[in-house]
Amino acid sequence: MLACDIGGTKIAGGIVDGDEVRLLAQVPTPAQSGPDALIDAAWGLAQRIIDEQLASGGARPEVLAVASAGVIDPIAGRVTAATDAIAGWAGTPLRDELAARFGADVHVLNDVHAHTLGEYVHGRGRGHRSMLLIAAGTGIGGGFVVDGQLVLGQSFVAGHVGHVDVVGADDVPCSCGRTGHVEGLASGTGIEQHYLRRTGQRRTGGEIARLASTDDDARACIVAAGEALGRSIGGFLNSFDPGLVVLAGSVVRAGDEWLAAVHDGIAASAMDAVAQTPIQLAQLDNAALVGAACWADTNRKERP
Repeated sequence: MLACDIGGTKIAGGIVDGDEVRLLAQVPTPAQSGPDALIDAAWGLAQRIIDEQLASGGARPEVLAVASAGVIDPIAGRVTAATDAIAGWAGTPLRDELAARFGADVHVLNDVHAHTLGEYVHGRGRGHRSMLLIAAGTGIGGGFVVDGQLVLGQSFVAGHVGHVDVVGADDVPCSCGRTGHVEGLASGTGIEQHYLRRTGQRRTGGEIARLASTDDDARACIVAAGEALGRSIGGFLNSFDPGLVVLAGSVVRAGDEWLAAVHDGIAASAMDAVAQTPIQLAQLDNAALVGAACWADTNRKERP
């Protein structure tokens, strides 16, 4: 199956077979050039992969599975809301636009929902009835699987785990325009902004993580991020009892001190009955592509 993952920085694509992705390719996202330019870029990448598939003797894919940034209504195949990271993305009829170019079946899902589904079906979630995935990167997103079913929510925003209040984030601004949310403190951007407030210096999240062993300010930011994320995870354990928590995203590379702080935060917040819930790092590469294909395979239209 052909799959594409549309993000704010890059568009990735490939041919998905189970948890394997062949002909993997990517292009930069023209994020500020408008929806038409972005869809053209995505379709250009998809067409390139199709051409490579045909050249290698393979069949033309009959289904295009898409994971996309933004709040996605997978029933209508439409972007219902989005941040300014992709200009004009909200309201885009993504499925219809791509179907007009592809000429066949297209299925669309939010990118973190797709990541969650891929990790559940083919990664750490195998053998578990329920799972919570938290993706901590530039922002913080997530997804819930309950009794084997991906939870989308009434407005398709289920899994916005970065936008819950947490101890330590009082008055800290969040990307959603509110304050006090865990994303404002524990995301990669949050770590960078915390370091800037403490020192007046701008550094990347990776630089701050590398400095944490020798720089007290860097260490304080990394520990605060880990503890805040851990406390929010404890709250989710108390509320949903998922049985497994999977951590993904660039922030998980912040090091052992960050991970220890996550566990400290969980211990401070989680009830005894759920405090020993397994916390594991994500397993799959290209999980969003894999999950988008899983979604499309389950929900594809009956062909005549």
